[in-house]
Amino acid sequence: MKLTHSFRIPYDPVLYAALRDYQREAARVWNDTLEEAVLYFRTWKRWASKTLLQANRKQAYRLHSQTVQAIVDKYDECRKGTKEKRRKGDRRARYPWRKKHFFCLPFKQNGFVVTDEQIVLKFKNDKPLLAGLLTAKVAQKRKWLTGSGLREDVTLPIPNLSGEALSACTYAEIVWHRGHYWFHYCIDTPVAEPRHEHLPLKPAGCDLGEIHSVTLATENKALVLSGRAVRAVKQGRAKFLAELSKKMARCKKGSRQWKKYLRAKRYLQQKSDAQIKDWLHKTTKQAVDFLLAEQVTHLVIGKVDGIEKNTRKDTTKKRKTTQRRRQQLSLWEHGRLTAYLTYKAKKAGVVVEETGEAYTSQDCPFEVSPEGRRRWRRPRPRRSVVILPCCLPIAWPLPAAGTRGVRRKESHVLQLWEKVKLGYLLFQKFFSM
Repeated sequence: MKLTHSFRIPYDPVLYAALRDYQREAARVWNDTLEEAVLYFRTWKRWASKTLLQANRKQAYRLHSQTVQAIVDKYDECRKGTKEKRRKGDRRARYPWRKKHFFCLPFKQNGFVVTDEQIVLKFKNDKPLLAGLLTAKVAQKRKWLTGSGLREDVTLPIPNLSGEALSACTYAEIVWHRGHYWFHYCIDTPVAEPRHEHLPLKPAGCDLGEIHSVTLATENKALVLSGRAVRAVKQGRAKFLAELSKKMARCKKGSRQWKKYLRAKRYLQQKSDAQIKDWLHKTTKQAVDFLLAEQVTHLVIGKVDGIEKNTRKDTTKKRKTTQRRRQQLSLWEHGRLTAYLTYKAKKAGVVVEETGEAYTSQDCPFEVSPEGRRRWRRPRPRRSVVILPCCLPIAWPLPAAGTRGVRRKESHVLQLWEKVKLGYLLFQKFFSM
């Protein structure tokens, strides 16, 4: 499994100035690629191929050839993504058009050398290439070209603070984030063997929420992880950003006071994003530890569809939400939470599947038989605990009751598949005798 890790590059005035200069050069590559692609489309009424764009960028910038190719690859991916969105009906999606002042520095495997103490980045010098005017022999004699006919490499070392073996790293990027340069690298991490191969089938259901961020339930245990801290940070951020925006509206744009408010705004956004990311990682870590402790083999996550803006499947139903509730739903990062939970569970060997959540909270979570299970009308709760009207008169957390419904909804399919496999094995054994 490929994962992306990162570390912050320590501040050095010379190093940061050089990286900033190369970021401007990378932005120049992006802008030239953008201009050429748009001009080609207006002339020939079709898009220029990625090969043509990469060929026209050769030996023209102070960057490594693999870095220039990676920037063109990024532009091509953006163009393909926009085309796919417009094909699906999103007519507001725009093709890349904005020019950049700075751009991240991508490096392929040949663009950097890794040692235990440092990472050496490769660039090109700014000497003019005169291969079109002079022969290679004369140019080599006058020391304008090297022996291979290419410009000399310029190296820029940075400290290696990864703490991992980066010998197999094939792609990396230098990104400006939160006032520092960060080195992001992609590596292959080992994945545990699937747990259902050596453990009995045991599914677990997962329900995502805003107050209870993750709720897990097996046949006899449940885990409820609170998300109130994340919601409090988001709500406080929204209030402070609204207050700062109101103050910025009273100032002249570009004034010193306006810039102070802008710096405070960016600092608040960066700090809150770091806090939210840290809490989401810790929450999903606890969830995966619970799955491993309970020897769960399959994890079923309920899909949260139709809550975003303009995503209702049934447009005839009236959405009963207030302005405050709409803000809470829009700030709910269920997509990131699902992605974190999915890749961590797969890394631990747990099979992850998704299913719909329809009517799962109306099933009695303690009714085992799928033929004889009874539907019970869920009362409107004033608390987070509901009394189940079944043969077990106990109090059960409401999210856990729905989560057991999600687990059971998918576990019937899994149990049926196990029966089919068992029957097939008995069939083979009988006819092989």
